[in-house]
Amino acid sequence: MKVMLGKTQLKVLAVTVAMASFALALPASGGAAETGINSQDLSAPDTVARADALHAKWIRRFVRWDSLQPTRGGAFDAGVISYLDELTSLAALRGHKVQLTLIGAPEWANGSSDYLVPPTNPNDFANDFARPLARRYAGKVQSWEVWNEPDEPEFWHGADRGAGPYAALLEPTYRAIKAEDPSALVLGGPLTGNNYRFVEDLYKVGAGGSFDGISVHTDTACNLKAPSDFYREDGRIGRFTFLGFREVRDVMVANGDSGKPIMMSELGWSTTTTRCARGVWAGQKDAGVSETAQAAYLQQAYHCLAQYDYVNAGVWYTLRDTGTADTELSRYGLMSYGFGQKPSYAAMTEVGRDGDRLTGACGDFEGPKLTVYQPTDNVIYNDKLELAASARDALSPISRIRFSVNGEGIGNFKAPKNDERVGRLWWGAGDQPLGPVKILVETSDSYGNKVTREITVLHVDPKTLPTQKTQLKLKLSGKGKSRTVSGKIRVAGTQLEATGTMTLYWQRKSGSRWVTKYKRNKFAHANIKVRRKLSSGTWRVRAQYPGQKPFTAVRATSNKSRVK
Repeated sequence: MKVMLGKTQLKVLAVTVAMASFALALPASGGAAETGINSQDLSAPDTVARADALHAKWIRRFVRWDSLQPTRGGAFDAGVISYLDELTSLAALRGHKVQLTLIGAPEWANGSSDYLVPPTNPNDFANDFARPLARRYAGKVQSWEVWNEPDEPEFWHGADRGAGPYAALLEPTYRAIKAEDPSALVLGGPLTGNNYRFVEDLYKVGAGGSFDGISVHTDTACNLKAPSDFYREDGRIGRFTFLGFREVRDVMVANGDSGKPIMMSELGWSTTTTRCARGVWAGQKDAGVSETAQAAYLQQAYHCLAQYDYVNAGVWYTLRDTGTADTELSRYGLMSYGFGQKPSYAAMTEVGRDGDRLTGACGDFEGPKLTVYQPTDNVIYNDKLELAASARDALSPISRIRFSVNGEGIGNFKAPKNDERVGRLWWGAGDQPLGPVKILVETSDSYGNKVTREITVLHVDPKTLPTQKTQLKLKLSGKGKSRTVSGKIRVAGTQLEATGTMTLYWQRKSGSRWVTKYKRNKFAHANIKVRRKLSSGTWRVRAQYPGQKPFTAVRATSNKSRVK
């Protein structure tokens, strides 16, 4: 979805959304996702102290194998292991949970100077890297991620990519960690965005038993959208929208993993003032939101996560801006690089301390209310059919109302207003085979939420029917010398069209008698709408249908009309 909003507009939007869409409430119950922070460049004591101040439950940190063990069979780097020892011990003492993301390979393991090329032998990663760390930090590290965003080439280099190569690394690593600490969560991913197709592929290659849950990242490039906003891809919630984790969940449930959690180990919005420099929107929109919007989106994000009990945590990326340069990647922090607190820092503190205090739905997943006027179920017809429907949606604009038969559109009405009745005569209805005809009526809103209704009508040969009683009402209207007569022969409870012809008589009153001045024959199945110029006097129109089996004869007289 294209969004071309400037900073001022986004600031107003954020405040408006926060106040209009979500209302304050009492602290949420214990089902809400736990908060957390990504922190890479602070000392262990400073990191834990900030987690304390923010009331953040989780602390996430990367561990690079090439930094930890640069030589084959060598001891772990003293500086790296000392940091991890201190971080995990302090976190345990202060009641925080730790997630370590294992990534990278030394040159001796992958044959490359590029640490993001995976190891040649996945068992080396599992047994020389993951296993000793899991043993060392059993009970102190609650969650492990195997690599970072392995579904995209930004972090997974080398020729072999995709679910198969990643599963080859994930499977032995999962076994190694669980052997040392069965209680720890070993998560697949984390994914770039909510990459549900990659999860589908993991199941296809048989990796479903090699993870305790799935990690996702929603701090995607140049994201300006509120957490509740989304688009669809082929009917599914878009991968690069915050709420796309619903699709990841659907894949897991479809594969029998409804009991496994999803962890959002990175969520966030950049506060850069620059234009987007990467991704499909490069150069086309802003790369970040205002600091006010960032804080509002943070609160809304945790409110959204609180509505899904299978999301165990949301870990903000990141605690502190990663540099002084104003770029998208450097400005995701709750604090500036100089430790100045952004409004999001206070917002995170409130959410961590008080829980989710917003109410209301997150995202519109309800389709419009659809009302079908014509045709009605099981109505019989023999010629054309009247189609008519309306829709109503309290949250989102209506995108369209569509009628179709066998996938072929027979009526398409774009962007109708709430309760606006739209429709047409379907002249091709008489070309359908005799017997039941199924008409699909559907409506959708701007978020792609769809409501459908199937109406079955019966195409009949009138010669096979019992007697059908006809009805006819005429109306004469107009001004000046011009008058129009309108009406239609109908059979109550059906959309049958009478066969044969009828006659219209235009009559002017002369004394006590009505004298016919004009006469016209019309097909009985047609709508009556005939206009004539008349002389002065009092006029009426009489119609007479002699009947044609199975339709009974009928005649009708219009109202009187005075022509001056």
